Amino acid sequence: MISHQKIGLSAFSPLWKNRGLLFQLWMRDFSSRYRSGLLGVTWALINPLLMLALYSFVFVGVFKMRWGSGPNVQGNFVILLFTGLIVHGFFAEFVTRAPLLISSNSSYVKRVIFPLELLPLVPLMAAIINILIGVFLIVCLLFYVQGSIPVTLILLPFVLVPYAMLILGFSYFLSATGVFVRDLNQVVGIVTTVAMFASPVLFPIENVPESYRWILYANPLTLVVGQLREVVVLGKVPDLLSWLIYFAAAVSIFLLGFAWFQKTRKGFADVL
Repeated sequence: MISHQKIGLSAFSPLWKNRGLLFQLWMRDFSSRYRSGLLGVTWALINPLLMLALYSFVFVGVFKMRWGSGPNVQGNFVILLFTGLIVHGFFAEFVTRAPLLISSNSSYVKRVIFPLELLPLVPLMAAIINILIGVFLIVCLLFYVQGSIPVTLILLPFVLVPYAMLILGFSYFLSATGVFVRDLNQVVGIVTTVAMFASPVLFPIENVPESYRWILYANPLTLVVGQLREVVVLGKVPDLLSWLIYFAAAVSIFLLGFAWFQKTRKGFADVL
């Protein structure tokens, strides 16, 4: 128990201590992504809107797919579909950047006093903003279709916090391993695509035969997609036991990823 507490403190202490530097790194990353464009920060809103319009046209307009029944069946499908897409988008944006985080910032590696453990947090902050923008669009669309917003929306942090910790743990592992295995970036691209189709992002999990559902439940995106749809769209409280198990797994993966990052960081400078 003591060792786990020490690992936890060693993980969070430098992050809190260097929060000012972390904010500066995030601001630089955010501005570098949008300052060169004609529309600037507006692209942070335009991109999810375009994605929503594209998938709505393909799945509702072309394939005539439905999700549930009722007078607003088409609107329900669009909302539930978009909810799954922003969960996967958070995962994809974060994980695809992770393997190159250290190698693309090699100048920081040579600075002995620079806290390298901050680097995986920079894309996390950007991804959180994107997912919050997505949730805002969902809420607006939900209010337009149904005329109300579920009170369970206040549970949104309980869904996103363990998910963010889980992805951050993966990012620590991938960013450290990516220094030594340069092909990892190609593998991660394939994994993000598989993760979309092996989770109920584009369809309800009930459509999958029971004998194959274990494959989806092994995907870390599955539970988050379901819980986000429950609290934001369906007005349901997520199952507490499932949330506790997921939270425990997220904390464990975060601590393991951070421990791996700290163990391997001594060799970064030799490789880069």
